Amino acid sequence: MKADDLLRKAYKCILDNDFEGAISWFEQAIEIEPDRADIRYRCSITYARSDKLEQAIRNVKEAIRLDPQEPSYKLHFQRLQAKELTRQAVRKLQFRQDDDFGEAAEAAKLLEEAAKLDPLSAEAQVWLALSYGETKDYHKALKAIWEASALMQDDAVSEHLIKLEQRFKTYIDHSSY
Repeated sequence: MKADDLLRKAYKCILDNDFEGAISWFEQAIEIEPDRADIRYRCSITYARSDKLEQAIRNVKEAIRLDPQEPSYKLHFQRLQAKELTRQAVRKLQFRQDDDFGEAAEAAKLLEEAAKLDPLSAEAQVWLALSYGETKDYHKALKAIWEASALMQDDAVSEHLIKLEQRFKTYIDHSSY
């Protein structure tokens, strides 16, 4: 079977929301034509949709190696890097001690980098706001909340962001006395 036939099967799986099936067909296509960057890229996207970040990164790196001039591969790689940095930061925030501001500051640095790599990541902005809140840098927290609000279209999430914004404003008001 040709790689293009396998790709058609992968796309059919994607249309059926069967991402695991699509990954299997992409991987088979890669075995047949390992030097096709476009297959690696599409496989990477499908891995990312399946929340398999390590495999997604591995495939997009290979796509970039095979076709270093393709800008969409580099952009996808940046988004995956941002996602990975966000995950690392969230782990730091979730497992830190209440009085450990160092972990929150480290998380903020990771999230700042994630926001640079993917300026359209509302998730990174929300976590950045929370990390700034943990370090009591409420002005930066507000700015991150505003960025996240501008990126999000979900009314339920926006309500939570408004509440968080109000909380940070209260902290600023109380700390200015």
